[in-house]
Amino acid sequence: MKTLTRRNALKSGIAGAGVAAILPVAGQAFAQEPDPIAASLPGNLPGRERRALDGTWRYILDPFDVAGRKPTGRRSFWQNRIETAETGLIEYEWSSSDQMTIPGDWNTAEPELHYYEGPVYFQREINAGPRPGLRQFLYFEAVNYAATVWLDGAEIARHEGGFTPFAVDITDILARTGAGTHSLVVRADSRHGPETVPGLDFDWKNWGGITRSVWLVEVPVTFIQDVYSRLEGDHLLVDVQLDGPSSANAEVSIALTGDGNASSVSTDGEGRAQLQFDVTGLQRWSPDNPQLYELTVSTASDRLVERIGLRKIETRGREVLLNGEPVYLRGISMHEEAFGPEATREVSQAEARALLAEAKALGCNFVRLAHYPHAEHVARLADEIGLMLWAEIPVYWEEIAYDSPRTLALARQMMRELVMRDRSRASVVMWSVANETPQSDARTRFLETVIADVRALDPSRLITAALNKNVDVGGVRDGEKVIEVRDPLGASLDVVAINQYEGWYGERTPGEIAQVSFRNTYDKPLMFSEFGAGALYGHRGAREERWTEDYQAWLYEETLKVVAETPGCVGLAPWLLKDFRSPRRWHGRFQNLWNRKGLVSPEGHRKQAFFVLQEYYRMKASSA
Repeated sequence: MKTLTRRNALKSGIAGAGVAAILPVAGQAFAQEPDPIAASLPGNLPGRERRALDGTWRYILDPFDVAGRKPTGRRSFWQNRIETAETGLIEYEWSSSDQMTIPGDWNTAEPELHYYEGPVYFQREINAGPRPGLRQFLYFEAVNYAATVWLDGAEIARHEGGFTPFAVDITDILARTGAGTHSLVVRADSRHGPETVPGLDFDWKNWGGITRSVWLVEVPVTFIQDVYSRLEGDHLLVDVQLDGPSSANAEVSIALTGDGNASSVSTDGEGRAQLQFDVTGLQRWSPDNPQLYELTVSTASDRLVERIGLRKIETRGREVLLNGEPVYLRGISMHEEAFGPEATREVSQAEARALLAEAKALGCNFVRLAHYPHAEHVARLADEIGLMLWAEIPVYWEEIAYDSPRTLALARQMMRELVMRDRSRASVVMWSVANETPQSDARTRFLETVIADVRALDPSRLITAALNKNVDVGGVRDGEKVIEVRDPLGASLDVVAINQYEGWYGERTPGEIAQVSFRNTYDKPLMFSEFGAGALYGHRGAREERWTEDYQAWLYEETLKVVAETPGCVGLAPWLLKDFRSPRRWHGRFQNLWNRKGLVSPEGHRKQAFFVLQEYYRMKASSA
């Protein structure tokens, strides 16, 4: 029996790689339609009574998806059956199956699973039972990509999307089954298909598994389901949603530290209430002063305490304003992979803090969280240390089925789950609905639908998307090549962002970047959401030599000159903080299945371009 924990995986370990081409079967690997959002998903997870279900789980690999396609009693892993004379043949046994540490991804757990994509079944036992006056939820922070959950052999939940949370209320189940030991089985299927989000092609490692923590959460029968706070002028607006049989016409008390008073209000017939506070004398949150206050919400049966920042983000013409003042976004893009020679999808709070601290050391006040929702604790840490965030969903490249109602429903679900989780975080200033999507009427309608959802859920933040293939060449003016943003999606965005790789892709060298200028058709702020070049840490040479640190630094020097001269440019988020895993980066000497555009090596060593950007940001900060 093997116990799988995080360890260095061998890139030559390709057992299971052949199953990656097996596409999901509707209704088996994935639900027929994206699952509806559970209105009772408990918000503010850190403030809840909860028990971690992390640790050692058993697992069974099903590389040909036999149990999913052709379930029978002898291989229905979720039933946790033991072979007896009555049952006949049983072709599995959880007690003797291999073990894996959760949260984690299977790709870095064992060399032979490094390239495995397909279904894996996980099992552990939990001790639980009915609790008078309480409701109990199984809460999953993330399972990549599609999850099915069984408790004592009964299917209780399905969820599609590898980066957002979901929960299932097991109160009634425990009332029927009683106290004792229960078998929890989770199927994680990491495969993607033609109607998934992301689709079949993306430039990062697809780490499969139960990649974030699992919790047993306890709340009162009627509980505070959601608290949404945002600043409007000198007033803090707080929306509260209760869930449960006594949610209507219930008294809600809200207090804010620094205000000195608690205010009360009654909910309406649907359990909703709103209060506002005059916060004229309280400090505003900013990267230079990440002041947080405690917001306490209480009812007759429940109490939640949130740490919030008071800040306003908006646009004025071609400016972005933070608390009424123009702000320059000194940013960097970042994948969710910890420092280390291997990288992994599971990133602890300490590892996330190390990544954000490196961004702060670079001189950043802004981080683009690419290309999917990062863990909830990332935004909470950014609240604390003072970093503005761009958060996005993986609507990525041309692989998305923009004309598919199913895919649209899935993207809307992912966006809602992200917004509902993080919309009270002061650090999150932009929601991004897409990255590098091709222009078409279907794609524009698709994204405009998602944008409308975001504006309804959270009117207090800016909406953007990273554009690249939708940047048109405006022609040559006075001997200069002008690239002009004309994407029709720009009309629906608050901030227009473009990805451009002048001097890396194409024939132009860094020395010729000065021949290019950028213009924005829209009277809106413009930012550079990506640019960069690959460089292997420690590889030095002539600046004209690709893959050297010198070439990367030269490209940054020349690009930053153009950025500084671009009208209406409010900031940048170059690609990117740290090298990250990508199976589609094949150069054996320089890439070796890593994207090497990071300013920092996987182990945390700073490349020459790091210091070029650091000096530019120092200059920008001193002139602000």
